[in-house]
Amino acid sequence: MANCVAYNIRHSLKSSTMCVPLAELNRSLDDLCANIGKIQAFIDKYGKSAGVNKNDANVGIIIVNPGKKIVDMSFSQNLGIDKMKVNSSADELRKNKFTVTVHFPSTPF
Repeated sequence: MANCVAYNIRHSLKSSTMCVPLAELNRSLDDLCANIGKIQAFIDKYGKSAGVNKNDANVGIIIVNPGKKIVDMSFSQNLGIDKMKVNSSADELRKNKFTVTVHFPSTPF
């Protein structure tokens, strides 16, 4: 599980979790967070089979790094409307009404 990224994509009453290889994504959390468009691109690529549209999806992203630290990022804003670029730091994300929670579980997934 340490080599994949799990996306929990919620759309209305639907919920789907996908796992994609980290090779499909830059390993840097900074790069992932730097541009909402990158997240929209993943919704486009991996969400269509789950009936999810980038224009009205709310997305939770769980990243598991090789050290088994889980970073759970919940983007509560509508990604299809919010085109702003966000700074990758947790402080900037919080300031822009994004929330970042870091969990250190005793066991991985």
